[in-house]
Amino acid sequence: MDRRLHTRSITDLDVQVTRLRKQEQSFSGTLADISDAGLCLILPCELWPEELVKLTVADSTLFGHVVYATWTRNAFRTGVELERVLLGGTDLDDLLRAALQGTMPRVLSL
Repeated sequence: MDRRLHTRSITDLDVQVTRLRKQEQSFSGTLADISDAGLCLILPCELWPEELVKLTVADSTLFGHVVYATWTRNAFRTGVELERVLLGGTDLDDLLRAALQGTMPRVLSL
């Protein structure tokens, strides 16, 4: 039985993650899924709960805070709750807009 509270939309998108308190620390990962609760990222390094992050996917920018980070196989599965979304104008951004539209009332187009 699936105990998840929110339906997840599976993705496989490249994401650039920047720690907002240490902007010199930026690294690449994968956006694994999107749900009403936020995003799940697969990352090479650990982020701490409540840490503020900026995510860049295509020409969209998303801001949020880390909810959890769990070591799974050879990477960290990291949950991020979104605070603000700035969408660009590419086809990929249109897919993000469709996925986030019902859950993020603060989605802004660039």
